[in-house]
Amino acid sequence: MKRALIVEGGAMRGIFAAGVLDTFQQQHYYPFDFVAGVSAGATNAAGYVSGNAQRNRRIIIRMATQRDFFNPVRFMMKGHMTDVKWLWTESRHRYPIATDMLLKHIPLIVVVTNMYSGKAEYHRATANNLDELMEATCALPVVYRTPPQLASHFYVDGGVADAIPVKYAYEQGARDITVVLSQPWGYQKNAEKAPWITEKMFIEHPALISTIHQRSEVYNQTLRFIANPPADCRIKIIVPPEEFPVKRLTMHKGKLIKGYRMGRQAAQEFLAQSLKVA
Repeated sequence: MKRALIVEGGAMRGIFAAGVLDTFQQQHYYPFDFVAGVSAGATNAAGYVSGNAQRNRRIIIRMATQRDFFNPVRFMMKGHMTDVKWLWTESRHRYPIATDMLLKHIPLIVVVTNMYSGKAEYHRATANNLDELMEATCALPVVYRTPPQLASHFYVDGGVADAIPVKYAYEQGARDITVVLSQPWGYQKNAEKAPWITEKMFIEHPALISTIHQRSEVYNQTLRFIANPPADCRIKIIVPPEEFPVKRLTMHKGKLIKGYRMGRQAAQEFLAQSLKVA
């Protein structure tokens, strides 16, 4: 029976998963046959599977709060609002990641969304494709103006097509799945507020437009799958508490530190319960 770990994204809300995975690493908790991550969840997972989970907290709190990453003025001047390429490249320099561990340790699957097909793709991270995959999976439509290219195709954030790839994990044979979410349990994604912006920005990519329009419905369907998995599958969730103070673009370091500590606490409770059950 395969065991899988799924890590949702959510931009700065990824600080919760950073706390979870830091605790997993400190407790030498690596029971998974593969890990699948999306957007910030993928960057967090890369630190975890390479044995350097503590880099995630430092990147989010020290680097993602800088103007080099998040800059609305730059966006108004036709630049990126969130420069994910800078963040990933600079973080690789400041907090090196052992890419050789991606081949020797637990496989890391990174989710990206193909702009032409509008469908999710699932790529195993390697030393050769890691940088391109991380830029692509974090490239939020609209706010990251230059879609990254992999081979002959262009991509946007993996969360557009499959924000929580739990069904993918099931299709790959996983029957014991742990999911780290970035929203409190009970959250439901609302429909997009201004669909006309999507239609104007991506007029040459009708399949992507359709995917973005259906994003909330697909997301909520996935939550229902998690709540009511197939009879042969067990799904365990680790979620932020209701008082989780971090939003998608929260830059307040105090709130981020609190969110990180909530992730650590949730992971400790999860591990304690897992040991009790075992």
